[in-house]
Amino acid sequence: MNDYQLGMKLRRQILADFERGISSDSRRYQALLSDFCGDSQTLLLPALKHLVQTAAFQAAVAERPPLQSETQLQLRLQQDLEALFAPALCLRMADVVRGLLGLQAAASAAHVDNYPHLDNHEDQDEDDDEEEEYEPALELTSPPVPSRSGGRGVVALLSFIAGVLVVGVVGALTWLVLLNRGELAPERSTPTAVTGSEPAAPSKENPPIEPPVVDPDLLSREQAIDTVRRLYDDIALGNTAAAQQWFSPQAADQFNPAFFRQFQRVAVDNLQEVSRQGSLVTLQGVVTFVYPDGTSQSESRNFTVDTASAPALITASSFGQVLSPRSQR
Repeated sequence: MNDYQLGMKLRRQILADFERGISSDSRRYQALLSDFCGDSQTLLLPALKHLVQTAAFQAAVAERPPLQSETQLQLRLQQDLEALFAPALCLRMADVVRGLLGLQAAASAAHVDNYPHLDNHEDQDEDDDEEEEYEPALELTSPPVPSRSGGRGVVALLSFIAGVLVVGVVGALTWLVLLNRGELAPERSTPTAVTGSEPAAPSKENPPIEPPVVDPDLLSREQAIDTVRRLYDDIALGNTAAAQQWFSPQAADQFNPAFFRQFQRVAVDNLQEVSRQGSLVTLQGVVTFVYPDGTSQSESRNFTVDTASAPALITASSFGQVLSPRSQR
């Protein structure tokens, strides 16, 4: 199963869940993706698990019916992936996204291998053209028969000449067809060369693409930052139920919905890693509270995130210091 087919398989699962009335759950899709991926797609797992956690994906599967947006959703998903992962990995994920959205697969030599019947149609068209070219020659094989029986010698001579002409015309047409096929052969040699049983050896001009090396520390740091950002995005939008998926029960007292209702807007930025212990990553960031009267206050705050869970969860949070006190108007 290639990357495009992996995306199609996830799409069919989402549509099947919709028909059965099963609600979309990013944790469930993460577990399914681990089962769907083959040996050649193990490197895609971090990007795939991130994909199903994005706000764009969750909004798309929450539609009724799901996954209706195409071009705009494809652009948003690619932007989310390109912000965290290497270009080579994002290139493969582009095929997964196309399959997920039901878009046409990208045209390439690899897709010719997956769809060999396309070449058969071209060969069939060429055979039809050759049959049409031979039809005029077949009509010449029946010379007219004279009505009188007297001139048999003349008839024999004319039949011999007609036969020579027929052979010459058929030979000329055959030579022209072979010449045309010889001119077209180089154009088709590139896609058909890769359909053999043995892969072509890489050339110096086209070296094989090495799989990207994913730094596990970088990946866990980005997962922790993404969790904190998504938490404050849900808080700012008033999505209390959605916000609860980003922190563990022991940290719930730090994110009481009643506390945040007194502000017009809440945002977090400048998240930086300050320490790490196993799968626990501690971040420090700046939280800004905007009051209904337009005044604001900024303070530093620490977040401890467990990146071993899916999604990563905030297990602790603590106040640092006031960086910009609220100004009185």
